[in-house]
Amino acid sequence: MKKIIILFFVTVALSLSFGSCSKDAIQTGVLSNDRKQEIAAEDPEKVYSADMAGMYTHVQQYVYSDVSHCYFGQKSFDFLTSLMGNDMVLPGAFAMSLYHYTLDYRGQNYTPTYNRWYEYYTMIDYCNTMLKSISADETNPTSRLFRAQALGLRGYAYYQLTLLYQYCYYVGVSDNKWGGGTSYADAPCVPIVTDSITGHQPRSTVAQVHDQIIKDLKGCYDIYVEINGSPKTSSPADFDGCVAATYLARVYMSMHQWDDAIKYSQVVIDNFDVLKGEDEILQGFSDINLPDVVWGCDITTDNTTTYMSWFSQMDAYGDGYGGIGVWRVGFKPFVDRIGDNDIRLWWFECDRTTDGMKRDWENLPESEQKADADYQSYKFIGAGRTNIQSGITSGWEQGDYIYLRSEEAYLTKAEALAQNNNLTDAVAALNSFMQTRDNTYNYTVTDKASLIEEINFQKRVEFWGEGMEYIDNRRLNIPVDRTDATWGAENNNHYAAGKLKAEQEDLRFLYQIPEAEIENNRELTYDDQNP
Repeated sequence: MKKIIILFFVTVALSLSFGSCSKDAIQTGVLSNDRKQEIAAEDPEKVYSADMAGMYTHVQQYVYSDVSHCYFGQKSFDFLTSLMGNDMVLPGAFAMSLYHYTLDYRGQNYTPTYNRWYEYYTMIDYCNTMLKSISADETNPTSRLFRAQALGLRGYAYYQLTLLYQYCYYVGVSDNKWGGGTSYADAPCVPIVTDSITGHQPRSTVAQVHDQIIKDLKGCYDIYVEINGSPKTSSPADFDGCVAATYLARVYMSMHQWDDAIKYSQVVIDNFDVLKGEDEILQGFSDINLPDVVWGCDITTDNTTTYMSWFSQMDAYGDGYGGIGVWRVGFKPFVDRIGDNDIRLWWFECDRTTDGMKRDWENLPESEQKADADYQSYKFIGAGRTNIQSGITSGWEQGDYIYLRSEEAYLTKAEALAQNNNLTDAVAALNSFMQTRDNTYNYTVTDKASLIEEINFQKRVEFWGEGMEYIDNRRLNIPVDRTDATWGAENNNHYAAGKLKAEQEDLRFLYQIPEAEIENNRELTYDDQNP
């Protein structure tokens, strides 16, 4: 597929990423596949460890242009897409992220369009290169586990592309509150490349790309079960079988294949508990050793990107953007709906007992009380809650990155059961989960649509700021509605420029293909461009 310009960026990225990895690893880029396989027969780690380290570095910190502090791999996707929904407020004209907040980012020459395209196709190229070296009939267990990770990461990259460059497989479900059920299975999506990105490929359909994603993720999952006897490894930094299962559940939810979504959600449930109690739920989501972390990245002094980072954007107590005025705020009607006894209410600056809107964490020294906006979020704290309460604020940017949490599987299973008309088990699953957040919670079903809406709301609360709202809005056909006409001016704390309404089939949610791709890929013309 790609083009000369893509190849250039991939080549540079590979050289930069691999050059910083283990000094004992062979720089495999100068070796033929045959020679790689010869060496790997004796020591696979020596051949493939640097390549794999480069892939994980890419997930953590990829940026097309180093002048933008809004881009830092996967967590920047979570942050920016959160600004494209209903629940995160940008309380002022902060230009750095204003374009996503106002849904003005999709043009073929815009930085977001280029950045995401290069980000995920560069990853695909990494994976294709490794998969050419480790064949499907490889028997060495260590080599096969490297192959599993490459398959999984390629499936992940294609999945991310489907979220941006075409509408969801289904937009909505006909018997849900938001309606819809329109299929985009046959709509053009992105080119599928399983060899070299220097070739030329047309756009594949949404269905074809999903088939490739499922094939890759199942390949990853099956290898882990075969080699390890379990989909789970000892390290949350690994793209293991449980990570693959999480993404498989997401894909199947988009395709309305509820039984398969339940199946792979259960894999995660069987291997992970959820966060419980204030110490875990209010920790700050900065430690990949928390019991719910399915996939994450250990951030240290060696790999921190400081101001171009997740905690720079999200941590109100740090010295990054989130701590100096670019606040992340919860939407007032959304926060006001959270139960009084729900531990997650403490993620937002809101004191219902005094009718005030300023509430810092208990035991904070006055000098560290940094609430500057009503409903400001303290969900993500890089240094951790305990450190902040002790007055220790150094190292704010070194919180770990958490890409996937087990709570998603619990709530996905609940929704899939409801979508599958098993309302009794769906309610039981929802109540069981929610009682770890609010011990007074007890939902009683009235109808299917209301149950699914309640599950979705609790998922929005659980994953506020983590990009899930965007994904679920797309597949459930939930409009972005921040208008005074809906909420009333007195309840609407969205910034004036962000008070908009957009249905999920609005063009504003559809990235255009980068112009350079159109110009350099012989299989594409401007007629193939998204409108």
